Amino acid sequence: MAKLIKLPLHASVQFIKKNTHGLIALNKGIGVLSHPNRRKDRKISLLDAEYNSKEECYFWKDESDNELRVWLLNRLDSPTSGVIILSQDKALSVLIKEAFHKHRIKKTYYAIVKGSPRLRSGIWCQKLNLNPYNKVRSDSSISAKTQYDVVRTSKKNLAISFLRLEPITGRTHQLRIHCSQNRIPIVGDQTYGDFKFNRSMKKSFGVDRLLLHSSNIELSYKWSNKVFQFSAKAELPDSFNQLIV
Repeated sequence: MAKLIKLPLHASVQFIKKNTHGLIALNKGIGVLSHPNRRKDRKISLLDAEYNSKEECYFWKDESDNELRVWLLNRLDSPTSGVIILSQDKALSVLIKEAFHKHRIKKTYYAIVKGSPRLRSGIWCQKLNLNPYNKVRSDSSISAKTQYDVVRTSKKNLAISFLRLEPITGRTHQLRIHCSQNRIPIVGDQTYGDFKFNRSMKKSFGVDRLLLHSSNIELSYKWSNKVFQFSAKAELPDSFNQLIV
């Protein structure tokens, strides 16, 4: 059984759970980087620790001067909150990353969007342009699939809907771009959203964040010739609850 190590968590990151093999689930707050891109990013990253980008792991020393490491298994955009998975075991991290790469892990997100899709549920299968700041499709675009379901339309504000989103593929900004392409941009999206509508929502409801949340991750893996299950859930932030009543 892997002993839980003390993690130097960012103030906006909460511990969710850990299993016997050293898989760790955290709930990332908004404005927090999954990992630092530059040394000065350390204070706004998931852990206040050094980061090896080649190995995709955080490392630091404990009070006894022992070096500790955890491997980052998935990422979330800075403005997106929710579940992030780490591993204390390097070999296990390789196995889980492969499962992510082959889309064998179920990820569930929730979003509040402007308007509502024409159908209550379906699958978007559309190409995403590789340049997130260029919304015009090009030959360099890549295909992506997203399962969506309308959970409810707000009784307080009929211009918004609450969606459950499950990425079938895992592309950069996939959910944000798919919502924008289907004319239901996510509220608070400062890159692909409706900026005028965002300002209106902030003025009317005080909501000043991207309303996209990674709620659940479910996975299975084979370890020591046995199959194990691991799942983690991060409750919806208050900003979601105040809009979807």
